[in-house]
Amino acid sequence: MMIYIFGDSHANANFANLTLPHRNFFQNAITMHRVGRDRQIIGLNKIRQREDDIYVFCNGEIDCRCHMTRQIALGRDKEEIITKLVSDYVEAIRKNVRRCRAVILCCVTPPMSREKYEAKHGPVTHEFPFLGTDQERAEFTRLMNRLLEAACRQAGFVFMDYFDHYADESGMLRYDLSDEVCHIRNNERILGMLQQLVDGFTV
Repeated sequence: MMIYIFGDSHANANFANLTLPHRNFFQNAITMHRVGRDRQIIGLNKIRQREDDIYVFCNGEIDCRCHMTRQIALGRDKEEIITKLVSDYVEAIRKNVRRCRAVILCCVTPPMSREKYEAKHGPVTHEFPFLGTDQERAEFTRLMNRLLEAACRQAGFVFMDYFDHYADESGMLRYDLSDEVCHIRNNERILGMLQQLVDGFTV
């Protein structure tokens, strides 16, 4: 059995120090939109798909942090945007993963508070900004996770939901468990959840 991990930088942070047999094909800045639009899983062409392997996908934080507000400003409805993002994303995975033991879709990480980020690092000036209010980005993330969970049930995928453990009372990323930017640092809960899932798949 091998675990193959795909996604953006959160796929790297969330599964750092994983001791189970795995390969991580994360690529920074890969959005859920891009996966769904291109119908392509970066790194999947480097492996031979086998029936006993497990595939883990982790995308969506960048979409909620950077791009949702831009799309809403163009006149689109948030539920329509996220519904299409999730639908296209799941369809891309269904199209590309043909043989495996299980497909796991990770929840979207709680968003980092812009106030806390800027208190540490100063004004956001990099190419992946924090757009929208903290409340709006938390709302986008919760909606995306709800739709991801429903899509997983329909597709026969597993939804790996660690959102509540890493979210504070406002739905933002707990600063004490973060890397003080936008990633989870203390990932013990995630690694433990993955181990439990793998144990269940292999009994």
